[in-house]
Amino acid sequence: MPPTQFFVHTGKVALSVKKWESPLHHATVLILIHGYGSNSETWGRVVDKLSKAFELFTIDLRGMGRSGRYGKKSVRQTWADDVASAIAVLAKEPVVLVGHSLGGWVSAAIAAQYPDLISKAILVEPYTGAYSGVRKQSRQRPQSDRKTRAELIRSALTPKDLQQAVAKEYEGASDDSVRRIAKMWFEMDPDLEERPLSKSEETETFDDIFNSIECPTLIIQGSPDKGGILTDQETARVADLIGDSHVLKWPRVGHSPHIARDHVFVRAVKQFQKD
Repeated sequence: MPPTQFFVHTGKVALSVKKWESPLHHATVLILIHGYGSNSETWGRVVDKLSKAFELFTIDLRGMGRSGRYGKKSVRQTWADDVASAIAVLAKEPVVLVGHSLGGWVSAAIAAQYPDLISKAILVEPYTGAYSGVRKQSRQRPQSDRKTRAELIRSALTPKDLQQAVAKEYEGASDDSVRRIAKMWFEMDPDLEERPLSKSEETETFDDIFNSIECPTLIIQGSPDKGGILTDQETARVADLIGDSHVLKWPRVGHSPHIARDHVFVRAVKQFQKD
């Protein structure tokens, strides 16, 4: 059954939400949060399967997908506050929150700062701060490249206008992947790409956030050799900070385990909920 698409207004921004009805009575609520430069479409390979076991929601972060624009006064914490406001509307009981990459940081922040909203958290290749490989990738990508992408997004009339640039950046990607990524770019607020990189990101480790998480937390780590952003050392550091944590390491996938191993990912989510 196709999802219902609607908006939740936090009082500051309208967030795009999709909901899949579960065939189960009183099913656990599962909410999926995507990463930077992406949107809820990134979960396309797993939503049908997960919706058979959970009351499932996806949320587009501010500035991405169909949600409201980012806003010049927004900061990383703004994303966490937005999603927490939406969860309070969507669910009457604590939810299982799954976040990928930036969405992993958002999920960790919500688990730490809004513990009454979350029963369990799953951090999929989460952004963890200065020791994350994503910082190295950002430094390798000049600010001029980010501005160029912002200009491309602004000038595009349809997602198809961005496919050539996507194919160049993601050499070897399938035609279907190029189309999907181009659509995500098209729906992204170009102001996000023009933000200067914060100097504080060179030293942030988010120890306070991870150390404040009390709910059971699963960390899914890909391989740095295949594009993952977590080393074994960084995964161990974060896991040690979280009181009740479990780690799954998938050495044959990179930064998007939910795409590369969708069937295994679904099984892992279901098993973690049962444990």
